Amino acid sequence: MNYCMNIRGHYYFIRRVPNYLRQYDPRKEVKASLFTDSKKEAFKLAVLHNEKLETYWRNLVTEQKPHCPDTFKSIFMNNRIAGFIADKREQETIPAANAVSIVSKTGGITIADGLVRFWDFAKPKIMNKSPNQIRKWRNPRKSAINNLIHCIGDKPMQEVTRADILKFRDWWIDRIQEESLGPNAANKNFVQAKTIFEVVNDNLDLGIDVKTLFRKLLLEENFETTRRPFESDHICNVLLNPKNLTGLNEQLKWMLYSIAETGAGIAEQISLQPENIHLDGDVPYIEITPKHQKALKTRYRKRTIPLVGFALDAFKACPNGFTEFQDKPDGVSGVLNKYLRDQGLFPTKYHSVYSLRHSFQDRLLAANAPDRVQADLMGHKFNRQAYGNGASLMQKLEWLGIIKLKNNVAQLNSSD
Repeated sequence: MNYCMNIRGHYYFIRRVPNYLRQYDPRKEVKASLFTDSKKEAFKLAVLHNEKLETYWRNLVTEQKPHCPDTFKSIFMNNRIAGFIADKREQETIPAANAVSIVSKTGGITIADGLVRFWDFAKPKIMNKSPNQIRKWRNPRKSAINNLIHCIGDKPMQEVTRADILKFRDWWIDRIQEESLGPNAANKNFVQAKTIFEVVNDNLDLGIDVKTLFRKLLLEENFETTRRPFESDHICNVLLNPKNLTGLNEQLKWMLYSIAETGAGIAEQISLQPENIHLDGDVPYIEITPKHQKALKTRYRKRTIPLVGFALDAFKACPNGFTEFQDKPDGVSGVLNKYLRDQGLFPTKYHSVYSLRHSFQDRLLAANAPDRVQADLMGHKFNRQAYGNGASLMQKLEWLGIIKLKNNVAQLNSSD
């Protein structure tokens, strides 16, 4: 969302204060003139304003302080944001070029300003994503840059040295050891920061040797920190045991059964619409397809999955999909993982709901399913040259019939 509005030929930044922030900032909305009649320029300025506004709000929450008009005005003075719409006379006397500066006092683009420019340069990557997907895409990149600034300061990008980046790496190593974390979060930070530097450097021709700056940073993966698959016996007798799920929302319970039997993840389950669920015909199946403003994780994730065992039960019970949780993948993941963890249904701290997808893959491997069938069911890239349309529904059905979980336990609705 760009928070821009054209009023009588002039653009304004207008953003409603979210309800959850009203205890800190009681205003209904923040309004400011962007001092331009150019749509393109207005969108760029609005991004800068929004970044500063979110930082201001984040500081209010972190410091548990209420909104202070004087502090707010001083922070946004250079941007002419003061929580109100400037009058027409002020709009005409202040040139748009003075509204925002992305250049630091030393003459270079700072790391924080580089991130702001990155959002603009990276727009083609988010063209077909929903607002929620854009938020999820932006947040880890914000985190990477915030962590880097925390370590080395918000210096001009061209002044960042190899020693600075190694300091960033050492900071992560200390954090991993102190908080018993895995290296994956650190490695993602390194990759995201490098990508941001590369994109800004390429587009603005800053002359930064990004390759040398970020070379050989990645930390080795530790097996103990990766998600582990469940044993099939544990899935059947513990995780999917109806007695252990009595306090769980009904649709979430059915979703859990479907994940276990199809290998499709939470976001894929939630995105299913009635037209994607086919219960009539010789082979009942679901189809996972990209939606408008809701891209799939990769292009290989588009696929059809026959319904067997518990998954067939699940969609007979929910023929229109999991309607209570449309577009709420993060919330569903949190609720499911918390419930199962609180009930003691995870055998180790390295297990989560996503581990069911790993278990599905392991069952296919144990059954010696052909590589092409595995790739088509998992939504993975097939690592050899592919011909034709891949495995048919009937071929997939045969392999899913071999590995289905319902073979190993009593009927889902059997008596206690």
